[in-house]
Amino acid sequence: MNLFFTDSKDIQPKSLIVRGQEADHITKVLRHSIGDTVFVTDGRGNCYKCQINDLKKSTVFLDINDTKKEPVKKPQVTLCLGVIKKRDRLEFAVEKAVELGVSKFILFKGEHSQKGNVREDRLESTAIAAMKQSLRFYLPEIIIEESLEDAVSTHSGDCKIIVADETIDDSNQEFNESQEYFLIVGPEGGFSNSERDFLKTIKADYYSLGEKRLRAETAAIVMVDRFANQK
Repeated sequence: MNLFFTDSKDIQPKSLIVRGQEADHITKVLRHSIGDTVFVTDGRGNCYKCQINDLKKSTVFLDINDTKKEPVKKPQVTLCLGVIKKRDRLEFAVEKAVELGVSKFILFKGEHSQKGNVREDRLESTAIAAMKQSLRFYLPEIIIEESLEDAVSTHSGDCKIIVADETIDDSNQEFNESQEYFLIVGPEGGFSNSERDFLKTIKADYYSLGEKRLRAETAAIVMVDRFANQK
């Protein structure tokens, strides 16, 4: 099944519109025509089974024949990740985390983050593509904060905060399951001393990913897989 994305503002009770690159993919790549069936999500848990009603330039008009609502996945997982300078590595982390079921991203500019601009539009496009590829119907929100402290301040009081830390012993790491996790992974330069001091002031558990040091994007992917897909 191919899945397409449209903004919720383009959805009516019995019809919807797909625009831009998504529409071009339907008509120019897959060569769908009037009367064909396609599946569309709004990134809010809904999947619409539709029939193409009309085609315009970079616009596809569809009638909704059926709607499937996907329940919110438990546990909910927020990935709080220090900004990675290399754009392709940051986008790779976002792509794989979406495929594994992350609920939200909070990217922070760590004290050891190397300077670089974060292209929010590219990250959103990456997240949309990963959502469609993995046939998920929820599009994770992406938030960018100026510091680790600002990022942590966004978490809800009921979630379990877990920090990936290569400096701790990896023994006896058993966690009671939670309905919501807030996973913190530092940038490629790791946490600064002041950031470590701050982390000691919050109610957090620490998790070792082994005795060897991992790249930031690898650590992020492993953490999301560990806690988003508990058996």
